[in-house]
Amino acid sequence: MDQDRVEILRRRQQLVSDALAGRLDRRQILQRGAALGIGATGLSSLLGDARRAAAQTPAPSGNLLSWAPAGQRWELPQKAVYPLFQQKFPDIAIEWVAEPIADFIPRTVIEMSAKSDKYDIIHDDYNVVPQLIALGSLEPLDAYLDADPDYKADILADVPENVMDLYRDKPASKGGTLYGLPPDSNCQLQYYRSDVLQQAGIDKPADTWDDAIEIAKTLAESGTKQTGTTLKRGLFAGGVFITILRSYGGDWFDKMEKGFFNPGLNTEAGNSAMQVLLALKPYLEESSLNASDDESNPAMANGTWTYAPVQWGGTIMNDPEFTEFADVWASTKVPKGDVEGGDHRPHMGGLGMVIPAYSKNKDAAWEFVKFCNSGDKQDPAIGKAWVEGTGQPARASLLKEYAPIRAHFPALQESLPTAMRYPNLPESNALYEAVGNEVAAVMTGEKDGEAALKDMDAAVHQIMQDAGYYD
Repeated sequence: MDQDRVEILRRRQQLVSDALAGRLDRRQILQRGAALGIGATGLSSLLGDARRAAAQTPAPSGNLLSWAPAGQRWELPQKAVYPLFQQKFPDIAIEWVAEPIADFIPRTVIEMSAKSDKYDIIHDDYNVVPQLIALGSLEPLDAYLDADPDYKADILADVPENVMDLYRDKPASKGGTLYGLPPDSNCQLQYYRSDVLQQAGIDKPADTWDDAIEIAKTLAESGTKQTGTTLKRGLFAGGVFITILRSYGGDWFDKMEKGFFNPGLNTEAGNSAMQVLLALKPYLEESSLNASDDESNPAMANGTWTYAPVQWGGTIMNDPEFTEFADVWASTKVPKGDVEGGDHRPHMGGLGMVIPAYSKNKDAAWEFVKFCNSGDKQDPAIGKAWVEGTGQPARASLLKEYAPIRAHFPALQESLPTAMRYPNLPESNALYEAVGNEVAAVMTGEKDGEAALKDMDAAVHQIMQDAGYYD
């Protein structure tokens, strides 16, 4: 849909909203309708349909508390669409609680384990959703979606199945239960400063991990370590290791099905991943060893890091309000393993909006979740506000539409087809913590790589055994 058509549709929907809210008199309605090519008869039909739809059910109301990671992609795009939401639902008020993502993710599990009824919406990481589902702390959304079949069909057709990562047991398209909607898609990308690589005589980003090591080495030969990645102990370090392992053809388990679940970390692919990290280690900027997104984004923005071979995607690097290097930060697929069966296999990321089972105002919460996940068929103004408010949608149509103003959207679209999800297991977060702790021990010199791989396998086997997967 081109921008002119999007703007006309937005203005028509705004006209209907203003007319039904009583903000326009009859003369103003006719004048604005005429400017949009709608005659009196067409206006009458349009407003009549809208009134009948609004009269079918009473509008929800109440005060909501939305809990989200702080800053771009999560808290800020929610706030950006809120004025539009208030026009449609003036009786629903929303407040936000926002905190750094590294603290936010584990705290959501703690709060939901305690059955807290404080929050009405949580904008949480896909990795912990299976755990929250197993706790019984999330509200299934199928009844809400079934009540609006046109919306359900539209979002399932527009969000790729491997991105619609908020279901239990099987995808929604195959009858799985949905526990959230994804306004935010993401995967790891390779970020690089095009000006710095050019000055160093490097003509392109890395295709393989051997290329990435060579780039890191060349940049360090300038006298300053400029390569970074998120190796904070636990979840973040685990995510980097697993991405490299997968790029060499490995994965968590031999098979994720009954009778298997045998750990696949102390393997040839796991050893290749460990060797890549050890080869990068001498060239990594020091803050990498304790970096989550909260540390890596400022390091890239202020020029400390100029190359990040595996870094979560985001709008920040191309935002001139955040960094003076917005025009020279570029992104592409993460490197691949240079072996038979190797490929570019970043982690599928993103955060979905879920409704706690303990919320006291689920109907109103659903309306905001649905609103934030809308596409152009619902209202083009919503997607526009979400993107301009630093969001990166999960809808393929919006990623394509707004690629001209978000430099990393094409890299996301190119990477998502081969991106791989977190294991759809309640134990997923514990698995990453265990592996990430071993990775950190190697990178800080506490343990050698061979011992860490053995201990990874043992820790993962113990987690799965305790959870009953081998019975």
